[in-house]
Amino acid sequence: MPVCHREIIENQTEFLIWKITETEAELRQGLALSPAALARLAQRKSSVHRKGYLAIRQLLKLLKIPPLMHQYNSEGVPYLTDGRYISISHTRDLASVVISSRPVGIDLEHYKEKIRGIAPRFLHSTETEIPQGEAGLVYLTQIWTAKEALYKVYKKKGLIFNTQLRIDPFVPEATAGKGWVIEGEQQTSFALEFRIFEKYCLTLAT
Repeated sequence: MPVCHREIIENQTEFLIWKITETEAELRQGLALSPAALARLAQRKSSVHRKGYLAIRQLLKLLKIPPLMHQYNSEGVPYLTDGRYISISHTRDLASVVISSRPVGIDLEHYKEKIRGIAPRFLHSTETEIPQGEAGLVYLTQIWTAKEALYKVYKKKGLIFNTQLRIDPFVPEATAGKGWVIEGEQQTSFALEFRIFEKYCLTLAT
C-alpha cells in the first residue's frame, strides 16, 4: 500500500502520507479527473510534480472526498465545499493531505544539507538554540515545515518568514509545539504537531 502513514488527531484532524513509487500511468488508475483537474495536471511540466498531483488525488479518494468537493480558489489555495478544511503538501517522492474540522496547514520536507545555508532567511531572531550535527539538520527542517504550515493555515500572502513567523523553543524529540504569526501588535498563536521520520519530517498547524 503506497500510504506509509495515516493518523487521526483528537477525532478532528486526519492526515495521510503517500510514498510515491508508481509511474504516472499507475497513479492515474481509478481516478476520475474533471476537465479542470486535467488542466491543472497539464500545467505541471515535470514528472515529479505531475506524480505529486496524482498522488494527492489518490489520497483524496482514500479519504472519500468526491472529485467535485475538492476545489481551488482564485489564488490556487485548495478548499472543500462541505465546510471542512484541507491542506496539501508534496516533495520529491512524498505527498500528504490533511482534512480537519478546523483551519489547518501541513508541510513535509526531506532533510537536505542546503537548509543550513538558507537558515538565516527563515529563522526569527529568537530561534537561536539550534542543536549541532545531524540533530541540527532535523531541527531546522522542523522549523521550516512549521513555518510553511503556519503560512498555509493563515492564508495571507507576503508574510516574512524570519520576522512574522516565530516558533516557540522545543526539544528535538517533541511531538507538539506552538507557532506565532505576527502582524504589527497582533500575534496569533497556532498549535503545532511534529512528526519525525527517517528521511523527512512533517508539521501540522491548527
